[in-house]
Amino acid sequence: MALSRLVVGVDFSPSSEVAVARAAEIAAHQGAELVLVHAGTVVEPPEVPASMQVARDAYLGVLRAQLATDRTRLAELRERLKAGGIEVSQLVVDRFPDDALVEAATELHADLIVTGARPRGHAARWLLGGVAAKVVRAAEQSVLCARPGDPDRGFSRIVVGTDFSDGARRALARAIDVAEPGAHVAVVHALELGWSFTASPDELVAGDPALRAELHADIAARGEALIAPLRGGPVELSFTSADLRPRELLRSEAERRQADLVVVGGFGHRGFRRWLLGSVAEDLVSDAPCSVLVAR
Repeated sequence: MALSRLVVGVDFSPSSEVAVARAAEIAAHQGAELVLVHAGTVVEPPEVPASMQVARDAYLGVLRAQLATDRTRLAELRERLKAGGIEVSQLVVDRFPDDALVEAATELHADLIVTGARPRGHAARWLLGGVAAKVVRAAEQSVLCARPGDPDRGFSRIVVGTDFSDGARRALARAIDVAEPGAHVAVVHALELGWSFTASPDELVAGDPALRAELHADIAARGEALIAPLRGGPVELSFTSADLRPRELLRSEAERRQADLVVVGGFGHRGFRRWLLGSVAEDLVSDAPCSVLVAR
């Protein structure tokens, strides 16, 4: 499942610089084309009284001058990346950033969208209607949300969540796509124990040690079957399960392993399934200790 084309959002912010660096690393590793996408929306203000016409024209002049400057900076960035041996093109789209990225990725048949994510924290979580969350919700493609503060290197310590579904298998494949050679990919499963109106899953299993052992043995066997065909490849793999909720397990494993990437499956659909995505993937994008890849 090699990547052939990536699109990355460029707005020249620190988050964007991290996203471009990550996208360039992946493109170089995969031999993929990298498309730099800049949203250059110039919103025409409404008609104004004659007394305000000068101010209106000045406002439009500032916007157009900024767009011209951004086009120049985008071309300079493209040339720097091309000098590193990467196939790079650029695109300026007259749309808002989230729409620009999703539409460009769809029209160009891209395999991966890369966007910056705000630094972890309460304010960042509250502000997550920025580009990253909207792209994760709307895109049909895999989305990498690159977080500032990650080490300046490729992904070498990766945590992948699995529930053994087709989506989770795609997540594992995408994790291997973006991993550095020799990286360690830890596949983790949050044990799902069902529902009870009278007791929590933990209480049910805690009262039956034999059931707990049987469930873990079964999950361990399924985990080994999942990663066994991939052993001997470009990355090292391991599998573990724990009696935690998925988001808690992914966060704790990412922190314990000092991971630089967490990978989860996502739906990439609107409506009810889009709403369901918020349960794990979107929550991790907002508050994971590292970059997050939502795989599709």
